Amino acid sequence: MKLEPKPPFDFNLTATRMHLMPPARYSDGTFSRVLRLKSNRLVYVSVKSNESINDPVLFISVKPKVNERAQKGIGDKIAFMFSIEDDLAGFYSVARKDPILKRAVKDLVGLKIQTTPTLFEGLVTGFCLQWVSFQRGVQMMDCLIRRYGEQVNEHYAFPTPQALAEATLKELGECKLGFRAERIKWIAEKVSEGLDLEELKSLPDDQLREELMRVKWIGEWTAQASLLWRFKRYSAFPLDVWSSKIFQAFYPELKGKTLSEIKKFAQDRWGEYRGLAYYYLMCGRKNLAKKLGVE
Repeated sequence: MKLEPKPPFDFNLTATRMHLMPPARYSDGTFSRVLRLKSNRLVYVSVKSNESINDPVLFISVKPKVNERAQKGIGDKIAFMFSIEDDLAGFYSVARKDPILKRAVKDLVGLKIQTTPTLFEGLVTGFCLQWVSFQRGVQMMDCLIRRYGEQVNEHYAFPTPQALAEATLKELGECKLGFRAERIKWIAEKVSEGLDLEELKSLPDDQLREELMRVKWIGEWTAQASLLWRFKRYSAFPLDVWSSKIFQAFYPELKGKTLSEIKKFAQDRWGEYRGLAYYYLMCGRKNLAKKLGVE
């Protein structure tokens, strides 16, 4: 099975630029993980690229073999996860007018947003990454997946909401989750009881943000982050204290500005593409800092 992403598209950049979390893996140009189909069947999927940015093709391998209907479902999931239908032309047109952003874009041409196959998985991942290093977050996720995810040969699926809801707080705590255990169990119980997080994708941006913030422990930043990384709403701008310092380093006129003032700057400068501007500047910050000679 193959897919043809809208160019420019750099599969390697998209698969690796943001932190890759279990159960996904990336090695030697291949992205792989276990996916759960609508039928609840588990399959092991691997994705490779022809490594062309301007004429990209993705090759998808599925084990065990599935029928054409299931293949289409898998193709749709991969297309969504790697944003292959998203058109970057409008964003690049805006970026070319910005002397700072255009340099980040030059290093990252073809980068698109990679996301989890479900919002539930994304929220659990987000909870595991709260107030810890990335390495600790990976350890928590790996423990949850190996304990509560179903095994497919030597690989594991992401745990179902039911599996995590049925676990006790003490059992979840054995993965060294700390306060995160309560949050993960709570969202798992809500989804198990019928909360359909995926229904939210049809809502307009403002209403979607409000609905996300109705979910316990989802504040402004998590809502904005979910809008950007999960729902591909490119006007979302998940600014926090850490990322604000990066904007202030790249744009001296932002020194001493508040978060609200930096958000206003982003809206005025990049408009509907401010989320992609955020993403590219965060992903390219190390190389960009070297080029600009800033810390």
